[in-house]
Amino acid sequence: MYPWVYYAPKKNFGVFFVADYSDTFFMSRALDLARKGRGKTLPNPLVGAVIVKNGQSVGEGYHRGPGKPHAEVEAISNAGNKAWGATLFVNLEPCCHVGRTGPCTETIVKAGIKRVVYAATDPNPQVNGKGARTLRRAGIKVSNGLLSQEATRLNDVYFGIVEKERPFVTLKLAQSLDGKIAAFAGHSKWISCEESRKFVHSLRAEADAVLVGMGTVKTDNPQLTTRLVKGKNPYRIIVSTELSFPKNCKLIDNNKDSKTIIATSERNIKFDLRHSYKRGLTFWCVKSIKSGEIDLSDLLDKAKSFGIHSILIEGGASTATSFLKSKLVDKIIIITAPIIIGAGLDSIGDLGISQISQSISFKDCYRFHSGADEIFIGYPKWKE
Repeated sequence: MYPWVYYAPKKNFGVFFVADYSDTFFMSRALDLARKGRGKTLPNPLVGAVIVKNGQSVGEGYHRGPGKPHAEVEAISNAGNKAWGATLFVNLEPCCHVGRTGPCTETIVKAGIKRVVYAATDPNPQVNGKGARTLRRAGIKVSNGLLSQEATRLNDVYFGIVEKERPFVTLKLAQSLDGKIAAFAGHSKWISCEESRKFVHSLRAEADAVLVGMGTVKTDNPQLTTRLVKGKNPYRIIVSTELSFPKNCKLIDNNKDSKTIIATSERNIKFDLRHSYKRGLTFWCVKSIKSGEIDLSDLLDKAKSFGIHSILIEGGASTATSFLKSKLVDKIIIITAPIIIGAGLDSIGDLGISQISQSISFKDCYRFHSGADEIFIGYPKWKE
């Protein structure tokens, strides 16, 4: 497990704990359980729950996917009668509305829980403080905010799609110390180390889709799979104003799962539609802006309609720059290798920034090491 979500939990002794640990420990355990649902729960959040009585865990659970029991319900079920008079630790405010499943607050009250500790308030308007109020009205002691930063980072995608009502966009770049993504002639394999490449594959496994531009398709001929880690392969989105694919294109030829999507103009779709059907491709007809480039807002609308909730951008400098200029990046991951390339290809192009005060800053960011590389993760603070 990578340390890019929150601080690593303490040692796991199994379902039952034999010592009286602090609230922080049990909330860390709830976060640890929540991570087990990675890549499976969207559009629902990642949630883990621990039932504690007399300083011991008597029941645990986590949300396994849409339509399946919520973490609180699973933990209470595992605890049985021991839940009566116990404390519930959960990383997200319990829901109080009927969706695919019933309200967790009702289950908590019926189970006889006397205290609920949750880390982050649910941004969903159907919950957002209402869950806590429902529990308090039932006579349950409720507190929140414990490990809230870790909990928010863990569910950054969920928080993002609720707030912006569009897919959550993560931009990933792998660069040298001097900010180059490739040598002058375009060669880029491999800038990052093996540990970092596995990290990127784990990001793919958690994303609904990976997006690249035609430049990356021609230069790198990528597969965009999760072959280095366990996990599902994401959809593969190629964004281009022209349909000039290279010979033996892996994203086209290796499309047995029919997960390759081409986002382009209506003119290109009409030109190549008959040929594409034979290869199991999906085409999105996306609007163009005045410059003739793809309208990225319309692209995200198409992705949302398709059922895609999170997108990982792995394109080159042109694609990265376009999304940054449109202020449509929610999270940036930069992998920096301890090498210097010199006259190579810049990782990001011209953003039209003439003064330092116009630079992109971050509302939250952190770093960690991956093999010889350093990984930066930040959430841009876009100026209106």
